[in-house]
Amino acid sequence: MDEVTEQILERVTGTGAPCVWVTGPAGAGRTTLLARLRERLSESGQGVSSARFTQTGDLAPGGFPWPAPATGAADDPAVAGRAARAVAVPILGGGGHVLMLDDTQWMGRDSLAVLEALIRRLDGTSARLICATRTPVREVAEGLALVRRLRADGLVHPVRLLPLKAEEITRPVVEALGAVPSASLRDRLHELSRGVPAALRQALDLLRAQGAIRIVDRRAYLVPGTAVPLRSVPLDPERLAVAKAAAVLHPLGEAMPSLISGVLAQDPAETLAILEVLRADGVLHRGRGWRFTVPVVAYALIAELGPFERRRFSAAAVTALWNGTAHTSDPYYLADRIAEAGKLIDPRRALAELLDNAAFLPDDQTTRGARWLRAAVELTEDRPQRARVTLLHTMWCHLNGDHDQSLAGTRRLLEEFPDRLSADAAQEAQSIAVCALHNSGNTAELARIATNPPEWSVASSAIALSLLDRWAEAAELLAENDSWRTESTVSAMLGELFGGLAELWAGRSARFGANLTERERWPLRTARRPRNDQITSYVTALLVLGERARAEKLLADEVFPETGLRDSERSLLAAMRGDSARAVDFAHRSVADRSRRGYDTGSAAMHLSTVSVLLSQGRFSAARELLTAARATAPMLAHLLDIAEARVDIALGETDRAAKRLHAATCGLAVGTDIAWADLAELALRNNDRAGAKKALDALEDLASAMPTGRVLLHRHLVRACLGREPAGECLWLARERAQPLELAVAAERLVRHGATDPKVLTEVYEVLGSLDALLYRARLRNLMRENGIEIPGGQETVAENEHLLALLAGEGLTNEQLATALQTSQKSVEGRLSLLFSRTGYRSRIELATALLNGRYAS
Repeated sequence: MDEVTEQILERVTGTGAPCVWVTGPAGAGRTTLLARLRERLSESGQGVSSARFTQTGDLAPGGFPWPAPATGAADDPAVAGRAARAVAVPILGGGGHVLMLDDTQWMGRDSLAVLEALIRRLDGTSARLICATRTPVREVAEGLALVRRLRADGLVHPVRLLPLKAEEITRPVVEALGAVPSASLRDRLHELSRGVPAALRQALDLLRAQGAIRIVDRRAYLVPGTAVPLRSVPLDPERLAVAKAAAVLHPLGEAMPSLISGVLAQDPAETLAILEVLRADGVLHRGRGWRFTVPVVAYALIAELGPFERRRFSAAAVTALWNGTAHTSDPYYLADRIAEAGKLIDPRRALAELLDNAAFLPDDQTTRGARWLRAAVELTEDRPQRARVTLLHTMWCHLNGDHDQSLAGTRRLLEEFPDRLSADAAQEAQSIAVCALHNSGNTAELARIATNPPEWSVASSAIALSLLDRWAEAAELLAENDSWRTESTVSAMLGELFGGLAELWAGRSARFGANLTERERWPLRTARRPRNDQITSYVTALLVLGERARAEKLLADEVFPETGLRDSERSLLAAMRGDSARAVDFAHRSVADRSRRGYDTGSAAMHLSTVSVLLSQGRFSAARELLTAARATAPMLAHLLDIAEARVDIALGETDRAAKRLHAATCGLAVGTDIAWADLAELALRNNDRAGAKKALDALEDLASAMPTGRVLLHRHLVRACLGREPAGECLWLARERAQPLELAVAAERLVRHGATDPKVLTEVYEVLGSLDALLYRARLRNLMRENGIEIPGGQETVAENEHLLALLAGEGLTNEQLATALQTSQKSVEGRLSLLFSRTGYRSRIELATALLNGRYAS
């Protein structure tokens, strides 16, 4: 819009055609553009007048005094000329005056003739005319001929307002939300609005009102599976009825008009006439078939339908598709309509088709599948059938993260159909219920199940204990009562899985290792969902342990795509690979999509990993926000969050508080405590407390004996080397072998800081941190490089990077004291650098600076 504004201003203030003619679809921003032009022209001292035409061809009140329709002007140039002269008098008298005419598509033939005469009269003068026309236009011939004549004579400069492209949506969304949209949100908004600004604003407002947008670290994410919220469409009753029917039936293409006529009991000619009006008004587009110009309008119209209307239109669509009189390219359209039609169509065939279609839905269509199966439940004919379909629907709700529906479904199954459930189905229902209780925050009921009451299986109670982060008790329960091994195949699978994890987290890895090696013995290995559940669980455990290579090998061996992993696991993988941007993005998506935690044992580890990445980049606010969100979900392995919070404390100089958090994290489960002990050793060494560092090393030695994972061994070698107990070579070799860039950088920096290795390694570390966008750690490393006489590459680049980092930290809301701690410099230095920064950039406050960083307008 800014570019178009400047283009038109250049035209109307310079020489050339006396008229600029702006066209664009409804909602494209023509009126907004005119208002912006009026403001800019008035500020520059030019005279501006405006007028707007109504649908009747008259002027809206309060505008420029355009003459009443000059009867006969279209057929008599003299009449048109006299009227044009009357209009021109006040315009020409002002010198450089600009007249703006909005909604000129409503002008009649006589007014158009006067307009043409006026434009010709203004040629060669300093006065200018700006016309705005909504397209398409119903009576297009007269206006089109006029514009063509004027263009041919060089009297009109056309400007077409084009819809926004997907990538152009980012800026208006940032302005509206104060957050950058994710790719999925941006694409969804573009899909709904077709890039039309007014439709974009409506779609954005509606999605926000529905809670379909969540903001994490100034990034806006679309909540998966959220229905599009809608508001009414202003059409007269006759057109509204046809438009509603079209909203449901337009995917049927050429068959749509006859179907609408049949459903509305309306003459086909009348239906076609109304459809043509809707097309001319820009509501519909007709090509090979029919579609809505702006999809959000179709959704809004469907929301206007009453339940019976919705069923009736859907039944008509299904009948036409079944009998072959209509066709559609949309693979989900038929099942969608069957689900809406209910018992207005053959219920047996409808039920069979819904079940068949749901069985082949891809993983990204769980919301749709749950909707189909909810409808299928109502089509069942007997109790056994209803029990089977209810279980299927409940499982889909579980996969979709709909905790309320999955919990309601399991209760219905366990209370109303216990005699119709197999042992496997009963265990499936109980495990879904436990997961739903956890994810909906019902810890009281979860705690009751954890006591192993008679109506709940041992496996279900063990899962409840695990979800409450009471892993030792879960292991004890499974060991004392091994009925889960024979109750059902599902119980055996869950009992072995959670039992192995409980021992692993306590530092006993033998059972987990055996299960991982002997995967052919997994229960239900040939069943798709149980196999996938077990693969993702073992991958998650390996990632929590920091075993990237083993996790990747398991995925490769099982030919399991990474896209099948949860966002938390994908974030961990990305962080370990050094892809910081994707690691943070997956973490944000995981937080935004709160409905899909499931048995997400990797959530806390993901938060620790992502916080470490964010701190390396100097993004303290984002790290804190992520931790706040994590605490709200009550994740398993919550002690890992204590380690993450301790790292934030360390970065801000709160070392005493950090040490307390780290010690607390070592008091329970063993997993992850190697990180805590390594950080405690580092704090001790910075304080010259070698006894404290030795204590941390002793703990790492014990941990390495029980749980010799790569990360545990790395941390043991690191602390040994920093204490001078062994050369640093083994530590550096292992860090490079593990190929986790941030881990390597931190280890090498500590080794140099404590005199354990050649400072020349810092040059390699500096490059590694650059690839991670770790601005804060690079700035700190520069200090260490100077202390050790290591040349810092890229002098000019370093200056720009320092300024960008300072701007970032200042925008984070840190105090000068915290800034000094973060940058490892003095407060006086910080004050001087901030003063220079504000002076050079022109920003007057930290808020302005933060806003510029968010909008992408800040440049070093």
